[in-house]
Amino acid sequence: MENIIGKRIKEIRMSIGYTQQQFADSVDISKPMVSYIESGKKTPSRETVSKISNLANISTDYIMGLSDIKTNKDSSTSDVMLELKHYIDRVETFDDETKEFAIKKIKALISGLDIEDDK
Repeated sequence: MENIIGKRIKEIRMSIGYTQQQFADSVDISKPMVSYIESGKKTPSRETVSKISNLANISTDYIMGLSDIKTNKDSSTSDVMLELKHYIDRVETFDDETKEFAIKKIKALISGLDIEDDK
């Protein structure tokens, strides 16, 4: 049997730039389980598939190989969210003072880009 679930999960993990450990931590499974799933030795639980779907904004049907459509939302929004998700997760691990500093810097950067767009 083809390992479409494992291949798609690995594709998703790689697209968001996570190591197997980062991915495991994000969906509350062990690193060896990620390896087993990606290699087709194990099948993820429904709960794990749901967590992966939420993490990467990818449909559960796509993950399970039931559809070739990744998401029903606008793909450009999805691409931006996937690109930034890793950094958002990192900011969430910071202490409160560092989080506040990071958010302030991000807001300043975005505000600066808005001003440049108006020129």
